[in-house]
Amino acid sequence: MTEFLENVPPRLTLENQPSSEGPYREIGELRHAGDESCGFEILEDFERFNQANDIYTRGQWDPRIRSEKVINWFKGMFTPGMGTKETDGYSIKDFALKNAGWMSTNLIILRNRKEDRTDGFLDWIKEFCPPNDEKMPVESPEIMSAEVKKACRILGADAVGITAYDPRWHYTKNFSPNTLAEKDYGIPEGLSNVIVVLTEMNYEAIRSYPSATAGVAVGNGYSNDCAMTLAIATFIQNMGYRAIASVNDTSQAIPYAIQAGLGEYGRHGLLIHPEFGPRTRIGRIHTDLPLAHDNPIKFGVREFCGICRRCSGSCPPGAIPDDLPQTEVITQSNIKGVRKWTVHAEKCFNFWTNQGTECGICIRVCPYNKRLTSTLSRLYFKCWKWLAATSLRKLALWLDIRLGFGERLKPGEWWRQERI
Repeated sequence: MTEFLENVPPRLTLENQPSSEGPYREIGELRHAGDESCGFEILEDFERFNQANDIYTRGQWDPRIRSEKVINWFKGMFTPGMGTKETDGYSIKDFALKNAGWMSTNLIILRNRKEDRTDGFLDWIKEFCPPNDEKMPVESPEIMSAEVKKACRILGADAVGITAYDPRWHYTKNFSPNTLAEKDYGIPEGLSNVIVVLTEMNYEAIRSYPSATAGVAVGNGYSNDCAMTLAIATFIQNMGYRAIASVNDTSQAIPYAIQAGLGEYGRHGLLIHPEFGPRTRIGRIHTDLPLAHDNPIKFGVREFCGICRRCSGSCPPGAIPDDLPQTEVITQSNIKGVRKWTVHAEKCFNFWTNQGTECGICIRVCPYNKRLTSTLSRLYFKCWKWLAATSLRKLALWLDIRLGFGERLKPGEWWRQERI
């Protein structure tokens, strides 16, 4: 019994804070050749992130974040009827739809909890079957990349990019909700390539933020991401190569997506894709399958975000910065040593838990968030993006506001309209 107690890691508290490995420059290569093309400005004091400092994990161990509302917010993901109000968008029906969207994600989250795993959110998604012992030869990484991208799309990806493993974005420690303590980081070594996949979230549902109704877009996005990344990993394993499916776990997702050529970083702290805007969920598959890498892209997002403040001006708790990219670490839940727009995670999460469901107003009002269902809408958005990337970007912003993009769709109207 004594030996068992000695092996139990100490629970995280205000006195026993998450560990830090110190400045990364003393451990690995601080800056990479492609950083400038990605828009990354890495500073000398850069430190890798500890998963225990994430705002959602702090909601489980940190008394400054954890409260009855936070506990109920977590329970509401699995418990019917929690958080309902006599308000449009927060009825039993709205929460029922939101939770239905999370169903597949919850099945994956819970399937290995007895092994102290939270697959897809705190741990990579454990495989269902072992890899093929016979490794299929790959003559051309370029051809293999094209074939993998096709497989990703048939398995549900709306966009795919490939990049190299970058240890800077990986967590130093994982977090155990069972022991409320740190645990060792468990991704296998030697997985040199990262396939990044995007799932588009539903445009019409996002328009109803803030509401529980809109939560179905997020939940369904995560469910699709979990199932898709696991399917892609299985595809690669069946060819005899190692592959790890990852969603919200193991690493920072946005830097990988930028390196894989899937978009740029926005003021609201989200990836902006050239077609789906900020309306995506990001998944990764780490693998040793030989693949060719994609190049980062730029289409004027940083410059446009510099003059646009629709997200910061629309954020109820004021969590989105209104000024230039900064280096200041605002809260414990922000990464250290990167110049960027940094969202105040504590203000954001507090607003979520106060209303009983997540918020996505910043996604809804972002000018890059458009529904592209017709030739005319695609042509308009193409012209608008060109304008936004020029010195006439203020005109692009004026047009977006003038034409009514980003206005809220009342949840009751969402239920009544035929369009999904």
